[in-house]
Amino acid sequence: MGRLAGVIALAGLVLAGSLMALAVIDDARGSTRSRTVVTRVVDGDTVEIASGKHVRLIGVDTPERGTCGYDTATGALQRMVESRTVVLVNPESVQDLDTYGRLLRFVDVGGRDAGFAQIRSGQGKARFDSRDGYDPHPREDRYRSADRQHAGVCER
Repeated sequence: MGRLAGVIALAGLVLAGSLMALAVIDDARGSTRSRTVVTRVVDGDTVEIASGKHVRLIGVDTPERGTCGYDTATGALQRMVESRTVVLVNPESVQDLDTYGRLLRFVDVGGRDAGFAQIRSGQGKARFDSRDGYDPHPREDRYRSADRQHAGVCER
């Protein structure tokens, strides 16, 4: 009986984890979604897509070229999204383009939020949201929570 209870508890955790992964994709109600292929990772928070446009991940900031953590953050995003089909999520609460003309989007790959993964792994920081004077986004509370729990690579 103890073994059965353990199996049931484990199944519940797996199901809860699966639902959490789905929630990442479904949290941006009123958003438009599109599928595309990432052709190149520019850096840890920017990608180029099949149309040639650049996409800036919403709500995450990674180290700039020449600074501590740049190569690690860029490599992490490359392994996650480069040459893969992704879902670009465009929340209605966020402006369409940044000041450099890049699309502002969440980038989801295989049910995983790439920006959240960068923060959670310590490759990036939660930034550019309503607390920083930018547009609010539907994942900012989750991003900020992960940011508090995971020290950045260069902060260790």
